[in-house]
Amino acid sequence: VREVMDGAVYVPADLVQPAASADCGDRADLVRRLSTLTPQQLRVLRMLRQGMLNKQIAYEMQVGETTVKAHVSEILRKLGVYSRTQAVIEVSRLDHAELFREGMGSRQ
Repeated sequence: VREVMDGAVYVPADLVQPAASADCGDRADLVRRLSTLTPQQLRVLRMLRQGMLNKQIAYEMQVGETTVKAHVSEILRKLGVYSRTQAVIEVSRLDHAELFREGMGSRQ
Protein backbone atom coordinates (compact mmCIF):
# COMPACT_ATOMS: atom_id res chain seq x y z
CA VAL A 1 0.00 0.00 0.00
CA ARG A 2 2.84 2.38 0.86
CA GLU A 3 4.45 1.84 -2.53
CA VAL A 4 1.18 2.74 -4.28
CA MET A 5 0.86 5.84 -2.11
CA ASP A 6 4.42 6.74 -3.15
CA GLY A 7 3.43 6.52 -6.82
CA ALA A 8 4.26 2.90 -7.68
CA VAL A 9 1.89 0.85 -9.81
CA TYR A 10 0.43 -2.33 -8.33
CA VAL A 11 -0.10 -5.27 -10.66
CA PRO A 12 -1.50 -8.47 -9.13
CA ALA A 13 0.81 -11.47 -9.53
CA ASP A 14 -1.88 -13.54 -11.28
CA LEU A 15 -1.95 -10.97 -14.09
CA VAL A 16 1.82 -10.99 -14.50
CA GLN A 17 2.28 -14.78 -14.65
CA PRO A 18 0.25 -15.47 -17.81
CA ALA A 19 2.28 -12.88 -19.70
CA ALA A 20 5.52 -14.49 -18.59
CA SER A 21 4.40 -17.97 -19.56
CA ALA A 22 3.06 -16.69 -22.89
CA ASP A 23 6.46 -15.15 -23.59
CA CYS A 24 8.08 -18.48 -22.80
CA GLY A 25 5.69 -20.20 -25.21
CA ASP A 26 6.44 -17.60 -27.88
CA ARG A 27 10.16 -18.20 -27.42
CA ALA A 28 9.67 -21.95 -27.69
CA ASP A 29 7.64 -21.45 -30.88
CA LEU A 30 10.32 -19.18 -32.31
CA VAL A 31 13.03 -21.74 -31.52
CA ARG A 32 10.89 -24.42 -33.19
CA ARG A 33 10.49 -22.27 -36.32
CA LEU A 34 14.23 -21.52 -36.37
CA SER A 35 15.00 -25.23 -36.21
CA THR A 36 13.34 -25.60 -39.63
CA LEU A 37 15.95 -23.37 -41.27
CA THR A 38 18.77 -24.98 -43.23
CA PRO A 39 22.41 -24.17 -42.36
CA GLN A 40 22.58 -21.85 -45.39
CA GLN A 41 19.39 -20.06 -44.33
CA LEU A 42 20.80 -19.61 -40.83
CA ARG A 43 23.97 -18.17 -42.34
CA VAL A 44 21.88 -15.71 -44.38
CA LEU A 45 19.87 -14.83 -41.27
CA ARG A 46 23.09 -14.04 -39.36
CA MET A 47 24.10 -11.66 -42.14
CA LEU A 48 20.64 -10.07 -42.20
CA ARG A 49 21.07 -9.37 -38.49
CA GLN A 50 24.33 -7.59 -39.35
CA GLY A 51 22.42 -5.36 -41.78
CA MET A 52 24.02 -6.77 -44.91
CA LEU A 53 22.40 -6.28 -48.31
CA ASN A 54 21.59 -9.18 -50.66
CA LYS A 55 24.54 -8.22 -52.86
CA GLN A 56 26.92 -8.30 -49.87
CA ILE A 57 25.53 -11.64 -48.66
CA ALA A 58 25.91 -13.08 -52.17
CA TYR A 59 29.53 -11.97 -52.30
CA GLU A 60 30.27 -13.38 -48.85
CA MET A 61 28.63 -16.73 -49.63
CA GLN A 62 29.97 -16.82 -53.22
CA VAL A 63 26.51 -17.36 -54.69
CA GLY A 64 24.25 -15.34 -56.96
CA GLU A 65 22.01 -12.62 -55.63
CA THR A 66 19.01 -14.63 -56.86
CA THR A 67 20.06 -17.48 -54.56
CA VAL A 68 20.21 -15.09 -51.61
CA LYS A 69 16.74 -13.76 -52.47
CA ALA A 70 15.43 -17.34 -52.51
CA HIS A 71 16.99 -17.98 -49.08
CA VAL A 72 15.50 -14.76 -47.69
CA SER A 73 12.05 -15.67 -49.04
CA GLU A 74 12.22 -19.09 -47.39
CA ILE A 75 13.42 -17.56 -44.11
CA LEU A 76 10.46 -15.17 -44.11
CA ARG A 77 8.03 -17.98 -44.92
CA LYS A 78 9.40 -20.32 -42.25
CA LEU A 79 9.42 -17.59 -39.58
CA GLY A 80 5.94 -16.41 -40.55
CA VAL A 81 6.95 -12.79 -41.18
CA TYR A 82 6.64 -10.47 -44.17
CA SER A 83 9.89 -8.51 -44.19
CA ARG A 84 13.59 -8.78 -43.44
CA THR A 85 13.10 -6.23 -40.67
CA GLN A 86 10.38 -8.34 -39.04
CA ALA A 87 12.64 -11.41 -39.24
CA VAL A 88 15.50 -9.57 -37.53
CA ILE A 89 13.18 -8.17 -34.84
CA GLU A 90 11.70 -11.62 -34.25
CA VAL A 91 15.06 -13.34 -33.79
CA SER A 92 16.43 -10.47 -31.71
CA ARG A 93 14.19 -11.77 -28.90
CA LEU A 94 16.70 -14.58 -28.48
CA ASP A 95 20.30 -14.00 -27.55
CA HIS A 96 22.86 -14.78 -30.26
CA ALA A 97 24.14 -18.01 -28.68
CA GLU A 98 20.65 -19.37 -28.07
CA LEU A 99 19.53 -18.44 -31.57
CA PHE A 100 22.20 -20.33 -33.42
CA ARG A 101 22.65 -23.17 -30.92
CA GLU A 102 18.95 -24.00 -31.10
CA GLY A 103 18.54 -23.22 -34.77
CA MET A 104 21.43 -25.35 -35.92
CA GLY A 105 20.93 -28.10 -33.36
CA SER A 106 18.55 -30.10 -35.53
CA ARG A 107 20.75 -29.83 -38.61
CA GLN A 108 24.09 -31.05 -37.28
